[in-house]
Amino acid sequence: MKALKRLLDRTATFFLWFAGLMAVFMMLHVTADVTGRTVFNAPIVGTIEIVSAYYMAALAFLPLAVITRERGHIIVELFTGWMTRKGRTVVDAFVAIVSLVYVALFTWQAVVVAIEKTEMREAREAGIGFVFIWPSRWVVPVGFGLMAVYLAIYIFRDFRAARTGVWEDDEGLDGEAHVPGGEDHL
Repeated sequence: MKALKRLLDRTATFFLWFAGLMAVFMMLHVTADVTGRTVFNAPIVGTIEIVSAYYMAALAFLPLAVITRERGHIIVELFTGWMTRKGRTVVDAFVAIVSLVYVALFTWQAVVVAIEKTEMREAREAGIGFVFIWPSRWVVPVGFGLMAVYLAIYIFRDFRAARTGVWEDDEGLDGEAHVPGGEDHL
């Protein structure tokens, strides 16, 4: 189990770094396009298509697993701030179940779309040619799929922690409720 968790963490971290690299490539690509257009009157053909289909997709979806692993999604404590740690953990587990159902359905549909677009070799017209964008369709199910795996892990851990009253720290996948140090601030 530890080896699987390590592999999952490394995969999620790899995709986070890859998304960061895509941000750098996007910056360089757009800068080169603007420079080519304004200085040399020769823009790079397909820049808009590549930026929107590849770079932005990677930036939006690949970091989802790390955000979920670190429990970095926005949480509103308006209705749970008064609860005990155990109560918040149970609520977090139920919210994770709802999130997992949504994310799993979204992942499944994203795979269906990615398969369809791959089979038709989806492309966008760009200037004098076409830019194939079907490979970028696979970024969405990868990002959401890894997010779903982390949600499943947290469901199990939150229910176990609420049942046993033991919150363990396991190399980045802590079993604590989403609100760190929750009862200390009450």
